[in-house]
Amino acid sequence: MRDVVIFGMGQVAEVIHYYLAEEGGRNVVAWTVDAEYLTAAEHLGLPVVAFEEVEARYPPETHEMFVAVSFKGVNKLREAKVAAAEAKGYTLTSHVSPRAAVWPKFVANPNTIIMEQNVIQPYVTVGRNVIMWSGNHVGHHTRIGDNCFIASHAVISGNCEIGAGTFIGVNATLRDNITIGMRNVIGAGALVLKSSDDNAVFIGAATEPSKVTSDRLRGI
Repeated sequence: MRDVVIFGMGQVAEVIHYYLAEEGGRNVVAWTVDAEYLTAAEHLGLPVVAFEEVEARYPPETHEMFVAVSFKGVNKLREAKVAAAEAKGYTLTSHVSPRAAVWPKFVANPNTIIMEQNVIQPYVTVGRNVIMWSGNHVGHHTRIGDNCFIASHAVISGNCEIGAGTFIGVNATLRDNITIGMRNVIGAGALVLKSSDDNAVFIGAATEPSKVTSDRLRGI
């Protein structure tokens, strides 16, 4: 396997570095960021190079890349950086945690990571450039589009269609047989029971603090 360069050096990039190196056994050799964000020559013991010059030091003929960027701009930023990396000739790597439960014919597409405790049932497909944080359930025959970000412990029931660029927050629940439009934002704890248009936003109901303060509680 070829060495890996990670685009990004924020918290998401640090976590993905851990999975690639510690779980996947990949040799991560450097970080890269846009020159305007280059504030240090080294990060976590690895060199940091400007993206504008990365191919000179780490040629795409001998290195792969993972674009480890969050859901900023409803995933548009990560999508743009994936396109830029591929334009430079890089192959984008992927990773499926050995602690995830995936059906045997599952294919991890470029720049996709499936973290631990995800359940990917039979006949599920996941597109390119998808980040699935830990502990999600994806029901049978569901199709997740490109450039999505799914946070932890979401439940996507069977035979759903998730539009490209969609963000699904922590503990969101989607019923079966629905179609989610492109670039939806489904907030933490949201319950989605019907199909949606493109660019829809679902906001989960927040729990309001009690008027009784903790110093007045009894029995705790």
